[in-house]
Amino acid sequence: MKVIIDQTTYTEIKAISFAPQTDLTGDSVPINEFQVDIITDDEISIGQYAMLYDDLDNLWANYWITYAEHINRETLRVMAKSPVAILSQRRLPAEYWSSKSVTAAISELMGTMPYTLDSSFANETLTGFVPSQESRARLQWICYVIGAYVKTFFNDRIEIIPIDTTETLIPIGKTFWKPTTTYNDYVTAITATAYSFTLGTPTVTDTYVEDSNGNYYIVSAQKVTLTNPDVPSAAPEKTITVDGLYLINNDNVSGILTHLSDLYFKRTEVDLDVINNAEYQPGEKVIVYADEDKLMTGFIESCSFTFGTQARASVHMVPTEGKEAAPLTITYVYQTMQLGKEVYLFPVGYTYTITNPYIDLTLSQYRYVYRPLNESATGTIVEGENTDTEEYDIALEYHNGILRIVSVDEVSENEGVVTIS
Repeated sequence: MKVIIDQTTYTEIKAISFAPQTDLTGDSVPINEFQVDIITDDEISIGQYAMLYDDLDNLWANYWITYAEHINRETLRVMAKSPVAILSQRRLPAEYWSSKSVTAAISELMGTMPYTLDSSFANETLTGFVPSQESRARLQWICYVIGAYVKTFFNDRIEIIPIDTTETLIPIGKTFWKPTTTYNDYVTAITATAYSFTLGTPTVTDTYVEDSNGNYYIVSAQKVTLTNPDVPSAAPEKTITVDGLYLINNDNVSGILTHLSDLYFKRTEVDLDVINNAEYQPGEKVIVYADEDKLMTGFIESCSFTFGTQARASVHMVPTEGKEAAPLTITYVYQTMQLGKEVYLFPVGYTYTITNPYIDLTLSQYRYVYRPLNESATGTIVEGENTDTEEYDIALEYHNGILRIVSVDEVSENEGVVTIS
């Protein structure tokens, strides 16, 4: 890993702390940060960007330096926070919006801040009232009602992107054993308040809001409840209440409740450690091995990284649920002889590609190396038992100090040099 500050690259670094997170419910817009100790006697000022890269020049974070002090003569400790922290410094006026485009609303709250709004939100509009609030709070309100989340890691800007339900399998070979599963209380229902606003002069009995131009809007409110159909009858009541978010209206409340039910009505969470060189990031949906014979699927909420030869992450997933799986048995054969087999567990519908190994066996003082006729075993997992037979041929035979080449994948010649592979 390395850090670049003001066009200076620092490779002598240690004690890196980086634990990005996101909130798919929209209840918050987390301020992510990283901390690093740099071996240098340089003086670095706050208020500039620090970029965290891996050794392959992949960007992990581009954050604003909020702390830079020497903890001893040769070690500088730097803390940097995501650009979301800067949004908290700017306050916006109270306004009533009638079909205001999401594009315009995001542009106004971002100002000159680098950002990307996913194109899927280009035609989205917002109707309701926004009070005087910090830009960060307004961003949170908008993301809540459009079903977006904020990503400020592995990029150089603030990204507002939709929740993607595409699932990625984290291989069991990248998973440290053993993951833990936590069971929370059932959420029995979600109640959201939908609002409408009428410009006018309120009476003493009216509920009203005032914009920054002194205009009054009379507020009408209606509570809408979505009940969890899968709650056992003996479960205690637990209701999630969404109130006071004035961008929720009768047109979007149903979609918001449906989105929230996908997150709150599932009650399990999974924690696991995986090898993670930025392949698996907060906000993504993944399938993991919760046990040797059990798969779980859910969204990554946070990753706490530690760094060595490869990066390792403590991953927190929420919410999660069981994933239908089926076994796959790959059998390796030479003519009628079985050379070996491997058994896997994969999600139903998963398309697998597994490299076939070369197999080295000694039989009656003869040593054989068998080569696969296909480079990989491929297929799609279906319900029930799955089998895949991979054929082999003898590549090498060794006996009494003599090595005999029986068959090869390829022979090539270049300027008198013969290459066998």
